Order: sequence, then structure tokens, then C-alpha cells
Amino acid sequence: SSSSVYGNTASTTASTASSSSSSSSSVYGDSSKHVPTPVTTTTTASTTKCEPCPTSTEGLSDSDLLAQLRQKALDSTPPNIIECAAAKRGESQEKCHLPAETRYAALKQKGATLWMTGCSGAGKTTIATALEEKLVKHYGKHVYRLDGDNLRTGLNRDLGFSEADRAESVRRTGELSTLFADSGVITLVGLISPYREDRDAVRKRHEDQGIPFYEVFLDVPVDELKKRDPKGQYAKVESGELKHFTCIDDPYEEPLKPEITLKTHELAIEESANILFKTLERDGILTGAPKLTPPGLPNPDGDEIIDLHVAPEDRDAKIAEAATLPKVLLTDVDLNWLQVIGEGWAAPLKGFMREGTLLETIHFNSILVDPFNLTANAGRLERATDFSNFAEHQPPSRISMSVPITLSCTSYTKEDIEANADKGAVALVTQMGQTVAILRNPEIYENRVEEIVTRMYGVIDPGHPYIDLMYKGGPYLIGGEVELLDRIRYNDGLDKWRKTTTELMDEFEEKGADTVYAFQTRNPTHAGHAYLMRSAGEDLKKKGYQKPVLWLSPLGGWTKEDDVPLDVRVKQHEEVLAAGTSHPGGLDPDTTVMAIWPAPMVYAGPTEVEFHAKSRRSAGASFFVVGRDPAGMKGSMEAVAHKDDDLYHGDHGRYVLQNSPGIGDMQMLSFVKVMYDITDNVMKLPDPSRMDDFISISGTKMRTLARNGAVPCSPTDIPTDLLEANCVPSGFMVPKGWEGV
Repeated sequence: SSSSVYGNTASTTASTASSSSSSSSSVYGDSSKHVPTPVTTTTTASTTKCEPCPTSTEGLSDSDLLAQLRQKALDSTPPNIIECAAAKRGESQEKCHLPAETRYAALKQKGATLWMTGCSGAGKTTIATALEEKLVKHYGKHVYRLDGDNLRTGLNRDLGFSEADRAESVRRTGELSTLFADSGVITLVGLISPYREDRDAVRKRHEDQGIPFYEVFLDVPVDELKKRDPKGQYAKVESGELKHFTCIDDPYEEPLKPEITLKTHELAIEESANILFKTLERDGILTGAPKLTPPGLPNPDGDEIIDLHVAPEDRDAKIAEAATLPKVLLTDVDLNWLQVIGEGWAAPLKGFMREGTLLETIHFNSILVDPFNLTANAGRLERATDFSNFAEHQPPSRISMSVPITLSCTSYTKEDIEANADKGAVALVTQMGQTVAILRNPEIYENRVEEIVTRMYGVIDPGHPYIDLMYKGGPYLIGGEVELLDRIRYNDGLDKWRKTTTELMDEFEEKGADTVYAFQTRNPTHAGHAYLMRSAGEDLKKKGYQKPVLWLSPLGGWTKEDDVPLDVRVKQHEEVLAAGTSHPGGLDPDTTVMAIWPAPMVYAGPTEVEFHAKSRRSAGASFFVVGRDPAGMKGSMEAVAHKDDDLYHGDHGRYVLQNSPGIGDMQMLSFVKVMYDITDNVMKLPDPSRMDDFISISGTKMRTLARNGAVPCSPTDIPTDLLEANCVPSGFMVPKGWEGV
């Protein structure tokens, strides 16, 4: 049942309505309901007696006779046919095939059937075609459509349009779609399939096999279908030329509880296709891995939830063990990175990088993983680096990992660890003397700082604050997996905003999020930021999302000295949420979650912003808002090429991020430039026709005004040079928020 423009048809002409179904239309829709009349026949000596074989064919059409015989054959077929010796009668046949989990992981998608039902002309083929094109061309998925066009010419060529033949057509198509979906194909079926019992039988077949099945009801009023009528079929019904036309003079039984209802007369084709796409995305059909996260949220990189805190019942024993181990002293930055690893922000890392992982990171900004052991490479990141022996097959999945996460040590510490090698572990201790973690199976290797810095930054600037820290590290690096003995707390009044990746996903689920977009801040949030965040949410709704949730994500680890301190930023963010929608600079707390991101800032420009995005995905974000010169800074006076100037081009970061290896399906929302309109005291996109009415307020200007103790400007006389006047416009920021800054 298909048509290229909202118009699959189904009918027979009045002149042939009484003929056998073999003379019916070549497309679905005629529902000539013939009930086969059972008759008896006698056998001759040359025939074999069968019960209850009919003894006469008088009064039966060929199609009715075939239908009767077909039903008899189906009724007599054993319910379970043994397909291979590995499965006994009545058992699952999975033993005879590649396990579904393995197949789906290799294909990077799951199989499912979308059964699109509705009257002729409702748009089944049109919408299925649009969805197929999107999934295949834009996402590289394996998809196939089954409809009257490709079924009636082959598999169902022997079927007419009687009720029995239509039921058999649905049964065959149901069996075929079950096999396709079981093989990992996203199968789109477009059949009128007017009878509820037939559709329910197909559903049960899928459910029995554990295959996702979506009944999609295209609910369009008949009057609208008559207006569309691209092939003139409804007009022929009106004139009496066509009889037994489904939804007009033959019945159509609407689904009682379809998974999806599309009122295609109220939706554009692309909108209908997007609704189906979002459903598949939400339910994890477009990924091969098992769904680990709430609906609408992506799996972490590596398809594994990482939480390395020891179980409460094991904590005392682990603490006692740690007391017997060699000690490794952590810097404040090391502690930040330990929190990043332990709480799952750097998934699938389970410890500080071993040498092989570090090499992949600095050379490719990504690492290879095999979470389902498809190529016998599972757990490769946790094994000691081997430079002599290589796997026969490369791991199948490349995931983003752009920033080295390493732990340096002194020669003395290296010797102590080697002297106690039999213990196979070390204790990680803060500068306050607190043992916070155990690192297992340590791998010690040379800290080649120059190579790491060169590849990580791509600039030469010895005065760069984080580069300076890297050169002050010890001559060796320690790789190994970690176990956190307890939550890392700072007792600074901000710990309530420090949430693990799993805690965040739970909070997103509580808010009913069907997608999450993250906005990172290292400055106070002004009205321009709020405008961009609200606009991003509206744009996502236009894409078909019902409840996009904003994640306000202040950077919470180490930062350079002249950045706005974390406590100032967080308290200002609290005021932004408290203001809600009452001020242009406020945010709606019902659709916003604030949570500190624990990583240190390394100011590595395009390289670092890849990690910013990747780590937000590990906590449930599918979208990342990125602006100009993300993670950049000005060069120091020791920089070779960019003294007191941007080390990185302002547009490079977001370009690299969108095209980086391993970024997967995560999408970027570009941070456009907004300015302050002095005519109405609102931050917005500037109007090119009256640029004199707009003032640019950059992050640098805002920080300078804050340091200088700027006061509110007059609402009716806003100067063009805010720095000279040392004042802040009233609509620039939530008033109580500026007081804290």
C-alpha cells in the first residue's frame, strides 16, 4: 500500500467487485470480505482420503480455496520446528544464531519494526521514505521499507484482496519484518492492515521474539484524505466506480493503543519523520549498546557507567589496605583529575592514563575501545602497555579523549613503588594527608613533558599557567586504575552543587528531560548568556523535543589566578535561578539543572573544548553550547608568537569540535554574539540597521568592571564606554547577582 505523495490506494472497480480477488487492484485497500464456505467432496480410488478435506470445490473461488488450504496447513504446522541441534523443542532458537547483543554491538544499532497503519493516502510511504533517507544518509543506519510496492511483486504476488488474503499478507509481512528486525535492520512497514486482530498477531510475534515493535497510527480524517486523493481513488468511490474501499465502504479498525499517533494533516512530512526518529533515538534503537541511561539521554562514551567509589561495606577494609601501601602525593590539580575519573566524567577511563592510552590521546585526540569484546580487545585500557605485541584486529569503536589525564611522581616515589611491587597498588594522598584512593597495578613510565605539551597545545608559551604546572611535575608518570575510598568533598559550602554523572542523570530524569543541553561557564551568567540559553531551548523544541533541560555547568576545578573564583560564580548562578523568568537575565528553575563540573581548566583551546563536550555527554548531555575561542586565553609575555594576544583563533575551537574524531552524535549549538540594546535594556541579537543603539560587553570587560566595583548605570542614560563610566546597565545581569560579583 504505497504512494509517493501521501497517497497509497486500495480498491476494486464496481464492474469487477463480484469477480475473484485476482482481478483486484494491484495496491492495498480493497477489503472484499469473503468468508470461505466449507463444502465436502468425495474421493476417488486414485486419491488419498484426508480429513477434513473438502469433497467439492463447487461455489469456491480459487482464492477462497487457496485460503482454506493455507489455513489448514498453518493450523497443522508444529508450533516449534527444531532448526538446529543446539535448541530443544520449545526453546529459544538464539543458540543457533549470533547473540543479538553481539550483533547489535557490531552493527552499532538495534533492530526494530515500525508498523505504519492507516487509510489510503494517510502518508505511510511518504513518511517512511523521509525517515529512511534521514536514517541512512545522515546517520549511516541499516533501514529497509516493506510495503505493497515491493511485497506484491514477489512475496505476496499470489495474494488478492479478500479478507483472508489480506490477513495472510499481514502475517507474511509480519514474519518478514520480524526476521529483518532480528537481524538488526530498522524495518519500516507501510500497510493499511485494516484489521486489529491481524496487527495484534504481528505485535505478539515481535514481543515473543523480544524485538521492539511500534504501531504507528496515521490518524487522518476521511474528508482530508478526499482532498489529498493524489490518484483520484476517493473520487472514483464517490462516483460509484470503486467499491469495497477501505475506510469508506469497508471497515478500518483503528489501533486502540498505538505507540505513536501521527495526525499527518497537521504535521509537515519532516515533522512526522522527526517524531519517529526521536522515538528511536530515545529508546536507544540507534545505538548497538544496551540502553544504560534514562530515555532521551545518551550512553556515556564506551557504553559503560563509570562510578569508581568503593562500596560502603568494603570501605573499612580498603582504608586498612591503603595504610600498608606506598604513598603518592597528589597536587590540587591531581585531586581534580581523580574526581573526574572516579565520578565518570572521563568515561571509559577507570584510572590515570597508562602510556599507550596517553599516546593515543595526544596523537589522535581519541582512543579505541572494545566494550563488547568483538575483537578480543575488551579491557585494553586497563592492561599494561605492550609495545611488542599487537592485537590481530583493531578495536571497533573510537571515542573522544583529547586531554591527557596523568599523574606524575618523583624518582623517590618511583623507587618506593618498585621496592614494594609485590603489593601491586599505591595509596593516593592529598596534601592534607588524607588517603582518598587506591591505584591498582601501577605502570610507571617517563614523563615526556615537551612531547605532551607540544601535541596538547600546539603553541610555545612557557609562561602559560597550566603548561608551567606540567613542567613542574615529576620525571615519571603513573598509570593505573583507581578506587575512591569516599566522595571527594571540599567543605567550601558548594558541595551540594557537586554531583556525580549518575546523580545528574537521575536529576535530568526527574525533570522529565527528553534531551539535555549543557552550557559551560567560567564567568558570571549575564542576560546575554540567559538569552542564548533560552533561545537554544526553543530551537530544540522546534526540532521536536518536548522537554529540553538546560544544564548550567560552571567549571569547578583549578583555574588561573585572574579568573572569577568558583564561589563567586556559583552564588551568582544561584541568584540567576532565583530570579527565574522575572528578569531578562534569569533562568527557569523548572527546566534548568545547575551542577559543578569538577575538571581543572587547562586553557588548551580547540583541544580542550573537545573534552569539555565529551565529559558532558558522560553525564547525559546530547547538545553542547560552544562560543567564540572556547577554552582559550591570551599568550603570556613569554609566548613566541602571540604575546598578550589570543593563542588560538576565535573560530577554530567550535569548528574543530564539530568535526573531531569520536564526537559521535553529540551536536553543537553555536554561541552567537549578543549585545546590549540601550533602547529597552535587553541583551539580544544586534539590529544591523541601528548598531549605535547596541553596546558590546565581553567577558573581559565584565571582569574588569567587577574588579573596579562598578555601580548600576542610569536606566535612561547608558554611556557607550562602560569602563570609563565604571557602571553596569540594569538589564545586563540579575541585580542581586551583580552585587555578589
